[in-house]
Amino acid sequence: MKKITVLVMMIVITFTQALPVFAEASPATDQQSVEALVRNIIEEVMEQEKEDTQIAKLVDEINQSVVAVIGKNKTYRQQDYIYSKMPNNLQHGSGVIVSSNGQIITNNHVVTDMEEIYVVMYDGKAYKAQLLYNDEEIDLALIKINRDNLKPIALENVENVKVGNTVIAIGTPLYFSYRNSASRGIISGLNRPVDQMYTYLQTDASINPGNSGGPLVNMEGKLVGINTLGYMFYSGMNFAIPVENVSYFLDHYKQFGRIKRCYTGIQFEENWAAMLGIPTTQGLRVVTLRNDAVVSSSEVQEGDMLEAIDGIRTSSIAAYNEILKKHLPGDEVTLTFSRQGESFDIKIILKERP
Repeated sequence: MKKITVLVMMIVITFTQALPVFAEASPATDQQSVEALVRNIIEEVMEQEKEDTQIAKLVDEINQSVVAVIGKNKTYRQQDYIYSKMPNNLQHGSGVIVSSNGQIITNNHVVTDMEEIYVVMYDGKAYKAQLLYNDEEIDLALIKINRDNLKPIALENVENVKVGNTVIAIGTPLYFSYRNSASRGIISGLNRPVDQMYTYLQTDASINPGNSGGPLVNMEGKLVGINTLGYMFYSGMNFAIPVENVSYFLDHYKQFGRIKRCYTGIQFEENWAAMLGIPTTQGLRVVTLRNDAVVSSSEVQEGDMLEAIDGIRTSSIAAYNEILKKHLPGDEVTLTFSRQGESFDIKIILKERP
């Protein structure tokens, strides 16, 4: 409030001194128009201060759900500049509480090769953690500590995640002493096929080594993604696993104890446009039919193009995986192929990936 008062006084003084100039320059300019301009500026300043206060309160609340994860790495990454500076083979990352009884989600690459996993809470208390489940492909891991009455983070509905949404990344960047650091940005893009397996959220909120596994939240304090990676030497090019994939991981673990991935037994390749990220409507080219494929060689041949699954286009491997992610083994789907300009449909039963 003191800052606003000082700023308002400066604005009023400036415009008071300028009034004679306005009056000489244009008789039509009166004090009311100047006062209206001052009011508009004051309202903007107050709105900014209100937003800053909201963010400060939000970060304070979310921090209660954010943890730092640390442990000894079995394979000392001496060649990695960041980790070569850590003593005793230590590596660290971030995590976020997803249940009141101590379940915490983080990135798989944070806990991979950790001999023992320790979690440090916002209040500074440390706990040894148990690894419940991890999946390399989706790069998520679920760990658990022996503590109850924790504050789990709320997950946002995927329909509410939009480009341009203001977001805040919280975690432990670079060094362990920086835990619960917050950075602010926006969602820069959706459905980014960074690794050709699944799609990611793109954000310009700062994500540095150690931020991995921490939450990306919106202005309602709900989780929209798990901070995962950024392009070194490029500014504002950072990526988070979207909340849809986080829910997929957690739901499958709760129901089955693991991710049940669907499988067709057909090996595909993307066209060059999809590899470069250029918008394309071209499907996936059939390369090989495995022995346990859901279709026979009399139905599908090498060189055929998979155009869609249940009418949803498959223009990249990531898009293909995202469609299969919505199904369970045993589900019936319709595969639409094309061959020499002619399309045809085949109904198949999805298998579970061996």
